[in-house]
Amino acid sequence: MSKMTDADLVKYIMACRDEADEAKRDRMSRNKNNYDMFHLRHDFSHKTAGQSTEVLSKQSMAVETIRSFFQQALVDIGDWWTAETQTPGDDVNMPIRAHEITKLTNHFLEKGKYYSHVGNSVQSALLASLAISKTYGQMRAKPKFIVKSKGKGKNYRRVLEKVDNKSWELAFSTVRAENYYPDPTGKGLYEIEEMWPDYHEVLSLAEGDDAIYEMSKVNNLGLEGVTETMDDADKARETGQNTSDGSHRPKIKLTEFWGDVIDPSTGKLCYENYVITVANDQEVIRKEPNPLWHQERPYASSPLTEVANSVWHKALMDAPSEHNRALIELYNLFVDAAMKQVHAVSQLRKDMLDNPAQVADGITPGTTLAVNSMLPVGGKVLESLTQVQVPPDAFNIFNLMNQEFNASALTSDLRQGVMPFRAVKATEVVEASQTITSVFQGIAKNFEARQIMRELELAWKTTAQNWDRIDKETFKSLFGPERGEELSQLSPEDVFAATVNGIKFRVYGVSMTLSKGQDYQKLTQMLQVIGSSPAIMEEYVKKYDLGKTLGEILTALDIDKYKLEIPIAVQNTMAPEAQEGAPVESPDQMSQVPSPMEEMAGAGIPTTEFPGSPAGAIQ
Repeated sequence: MSKMTDADLVKYIMACRDEADEAKRDRMSRNKNNYDMFHLRHDFSHKTAGQSTEVLSKQSMAVETIRSFFQQALVDIGDWWTAETQTPGDDVNMPIRAHEITKLTNHFLEKGKYYSHVGNSVQSALLASLAISKTYGQMRAKPKFIVKSKGKGKNYRRVLEKVDNKSWELAFSTVRAENYYPDPTGKGLYEIEEMWPDYHEVLSLAEGDDAIYEMSKVNNLGLEGVTETMDDADKARETGQNTSDGSHRPKIKLTEFWGDVIDPSTGKLCYENYVITVANDQEVIRKEPNPLWHQERPYASSPLTEVANSVWHKALMDAPSEHNRALIELYNLFVDAAMKQVHAVSQLRKDMLDNPAQVADGITPGTTLAVNSMLPVGGKVLESLTQVQVPPDAFNIFNLMNQEFNASALTSDLRQGVMPFRAVKATEVVEASQTITSVFQGIAKNFEARQIMRELELAWKTTAQNWDRIDKETFKSLFGPERGEELSQLSPEDVFAATVNGIKFRVYGVSMTLSKGQDYQKLTQMLQVIGSSPAIMEEYVKKYDLGKTLGEILTALDIDKYKLEIPIAVQNTMAPEAQEGAPVESPDQMSQVPSPMEEMAGAGIPTTEFPGSPAGAIQ
């Protein structure tokens, strides 16, 4: 395996970055357009003074609706994912059980603000085509406080002292599309990320036993010309913030390369699965084999809408952004027409006024103008010159454009809390909602499998590798003193080897939220079939539990069934106690189940039996 000098590595990595940058040039231009529309920025340079410049927020509200849906789907459901063994019961001999993995990972997800991270990822996918995230760990300050006694007698006092302590925590970052450079061929040869950290941050990562950068090379880096970067302007466009002067905080440009290096002169593999960091496009400050035990890259990227054989795919808001701009232009024409109608231009014949001075300061509403004999009978001394009328077709075009926006953004007026312009039948509303929901189900399942599941797998593998850096108190608070102590004594190697291949992750929170409405419809249809025939009811009661059936109905209605449950202790007192030694007879379940006719008669509902139909059958 041939080796390359640091200078050759810099040239190769810069060439890879330029290759990836050229491939995503058009995509980045669309991203800028989408973010401008998201932040209500519209080009009104063609407008003249006095014309309306109103901006509609339809695209930004559609983004927030979809983003909130994904976030809420994870928050509303207590168990939106689970860790499971490949075969049920296999975790008995593991040092840590599957449910303990779920509990510990949930703790780190909450600490790492994962719900907010999911929302940011969805927003990025909607506007920039890809949800790109990086999963890693970092040491955070976790000080402890103790009380000590000092002095004696009158000088005795209790003093609070802080003991510096650090604990490892999981972290997620949403990578901007502008800073992400994947292999454009789709072969996954490399992934590159550009970052602009402060110089002191780079310096701290070159110190200590866990240093990842070479201190001698970091010290030689020049800081001139790095205080202001193009990244600041691009980031300001996406965040809506103004750029600021950061000259007092010197920065370093880092280009982090993950992947394989090919020798350009021979075409042979030179470095396989390496991580290489280039500072300021000139100095290699890190070069080592992939330090992650799972030997995967820490990135997860996926679109909401895929394009076959593409790396960047397309953003769901590409078309809605253009529709929103067209709606803005039409809406402003309507506003201009209304303003001209109200503030019409008029002509005044002063020579026909008895006293022209009475209009010197304008004509206020309710003013009576005195005219002279020169004004013909029926003539007008004041006449409006502006005749403004918006063509009826303009409103039809606006409504048509609005429908196109809703279709491309997978939304509707009702979903955004707006009444539609025309009368809409209930069946149309239901059909449109079901169509949108079915499309969202495919998008949600794809996002769960490609993005969320990938992040959870990386989260656990990263946690297992850093097991010995987790604070012991974290284990004790989650699993109790005894079990927490046992888990804290495990080695990272044992945890990683036992769980990395034996545990699988199943994510179902988003798709479950979408399927609740359909599940309820299926359950109600099933109950109608069961209730229509005593024979079917009898067979159902023999094989299935009515209590669990009711629980499924409550779940489909998004009702917390546990809040409605009678406490176990009360349930036990309600059950009849069998006498000691007496045979326990199996209850006749059907004797407790009234027929549909009896239920309706008890509720005061009139029933009709038709000749030739079975007794109790309802027609």
